[in-house]
Amino acid sequence: MEKENLDILKTIEQEMDTDVHPLLKMILDNIKAIGVAVFLIVAAVAVYSGMDVYREKERAKAVSELGLLLETADPAERMQKLESFVASAPSDIRLGARLELASLYMEQNEFEKAAAVWKNVESESKDQFSVVAALAESRALMLKNDYAKAVDILVKAQKNAGSAMRPMISSALAFAAEKAGQKDLAIAEYTALKEANPGGADFLDHKIARIKS
Repeated sequence: MEKENLDILKTIEQEMDTDVHPLLKMILDNIKAIGVAVFLIVAAVAVYSGMDVYREKERAKAVSELGLLLETADPAERMQKLESFVASAPSDIRLGARLELASLYMEQNEFEKAAAVWKNVESESKDQFSVVAALAESRALMLKNDYAKAVDILVKAQKNAGSAMRPMISSALAFAAEKAGQKDLAIAEYTALKEANPGGADFLDHKIARIKS
């Protein structure tokens, strides 16, 4: 855990305006794989749950349709098809489609649309995956320079985050708050990071002093 926290500090030190930190980036870069895993789970549920025959056929049809959509080569065409699919897909299959759609929006720099999809994923998810979705939503918002809204999302997510997710939330929140001009919050988060990571105290003290100046 200590090594993970030090890695986060190193990332903050190397921050750029267009990036957040590698753990969050890793989740976002691999969200398509996460989506595929969720999709496979949903497909298994659709096949093996005790649904009546009609509903089972409808879900099997939706699973097959989503599989074909994911094979569409042209990103714009795939986006359009996924948007239509998400609007009418059974709720237990929609998540996989939304993950793919959010990934496409991010790739195409459609950050506002990506944030909206992540918000839907967050509201329909439970436990720590909702926190992951909130982090992804905040990243999309920051990439469109909406730092204040990203702060609101992260503050809410922080309340639900487990110990493994908390350092990622804290570093992202410190970054967003600093960019949004919310100095007190940024200082509080950088101070919390310093207390959790004494080895990075010099750098974080510099960050805090810069905000106060």
